[in-house]
Amino acid sequence: MRKTIILPALLALAACSASPEEQAADARAAFAANDYTKARILAASALEAMPGNKELLLLQAKTLLALGNGAGASAALQKLAAAGGVPEQAELTAEAALLRNAPQVARDALAKATSSEADRLRGLAAIQDGDTAAAAGYFAKAVAVGDNARAFTDMARLRLIERDTAAASELADKAAALSPHGIDTLLVKGQIALVKGDLKTALDTYSDAAKRYPTSLAALNGQAASLGDLGRFKDMLAVADKAAEVAPRNLEVAYLRARAGVAMQNWELVRSTVQPLEAEIPGVHPLRVLYAEALIKLDRSELAAAQLSPIVRVQPGNRQAALLLAEARLASKDGRGAMAALQAIADSPQARPEELAVMARAAKAAGDPRAAEYEKRSKSPSPQMVGGDLAEADTAIQRGDWAKAAIAYDRILAATKGGNALVLNNMAYAQSMLGNHDKARDFADQALKLAPDNASVLDTAGWVRFRAGQDLENAKRLLRRAAEQAPQNKTIQLHLAEATRNGG
Repeated sequence: MRKTIILPALLALAACSASPEEQAADARAAFAANDYTKARILAASALEAMPGNKELLLLQAKTLLALGNGAGASAALQKLAAAGGVPEQAELTAEAALLRNAPQVARDALAKATSSEADRLRGLAAIQDGDTAAAAGYFAKAVAVGDNARAFTDMARLRLIERDTAAASELADKAAALSPHGIDTLLVKGQIALVKGDLKTALDTYSDAAKRYPTSLAALNGQAASLGDLGRFKDMLAVADKAAEVAPRNLEVAYLRARAGVAMQNWELVRSTVQPLEAEIPGVHPLRVLYAEALIKLDRSELAAAQLSPIVRVQPGNRQAALLLAEARLASKDGRGAMAALQAIADSPQARPEELAVMARAAKAAGDPRAAEYEKRSKSPSPQMVGGDLAEADTAIQRGDWAKAAIAYDRILAATKGGNALVLNNMAYAQSMLGNHDKARDFADQALKLAPDNASVLDTAGWVRFRAGQDLENAKRLLRRAAEQAPQNKTIQLHLAEATRNGG
């Protein structure tokens, strides 16, 4: 955190020894290098000596827009308008208004504007109003002109909302042709990679964006989230700490830091991250669940229950919150309260072993005769529970959420004693997409032992080897066998072609 304080102080000292013209030149250079924090400070210092300089006012406005400071950009643009304005005044004013969530102000500013950027901004105003159909119309007009990379990226994001990944990818490619290293291009490509489940590409793209745009909160958050999905929690925390320097009180940043802390069981880190922001966190924000888990581990069970009770009341199907609330009440020796928190979940046929085990402990503490029944069920997972986890895993795979899929498959494997070849096969694929290549190969080989002639199992066993760059000759052999077993399967044919082309 100290860097955020020290950097402006050092720049201010340097500015004192430079002429306004030198400061202005340095501000332009910093902006060109995407160092918007430095550019903002230098431009402000130069403007003290040249308050009516249109070039500097424009630079200041663009810098504040890049930093997401809508209020500051609006103030700079008002000064710029008083100095005579610039041709793109309407578009810049609208962008600043949108950063302040003022869509009507943006529309008013664009009343006479006819550029593709004006239509792009009208589309964003429509999105803020919740009118995606109108937004699509404006974006289509902007895209038709073909000169605005940001219009292509905004349309791509809209297509992602509609789950049309192919169209989003095509639009992102067109944006890249116009602005290959633009921040919006990189961010949407990272988002598309996440949707496709290509976590390595997502991480590489967000990392590139964060390197090129060190003050981009979206790039840093995307990089941190990708690292978390890959299970690299120490690296995740390091990047989230950088994001915290850019935006110390941002809830998404706090969530990423807390998520890393929970994964590493660093409960004090979670507490120190969340506690200063507690008054600003919405009542059912997932950050509260992470905070509550840390409080339980830190023997603050009553405080944890206070965080969780409103969430469970509003979201009775939130299994994580309900389980933690039961644990918090058990820690406070409130067996009846713990049972109440978990009752609906534990009485469901889809109750999971860990939920039933806590319910059994709660029933024992409350002197409830059903304790033995809950304990027995915790040791014999029901078919409905396994079916529910299978549905959850399948849905996660369709979304490309490999981390969630792996968690669900792990529960299934624990419940079935690892005896289902197709579950092992799917777990292998999920682990491969997460970049856990050794785990992927281990699961694939377990599946192969159980179903040595299954085309899907053969394909996965070969494909995870190829993706890891390991045992390539065997990978091609397995893929060839898979292709022989299922000659009409296009995915297997593509995997074999890729391995043959790139595997020598």
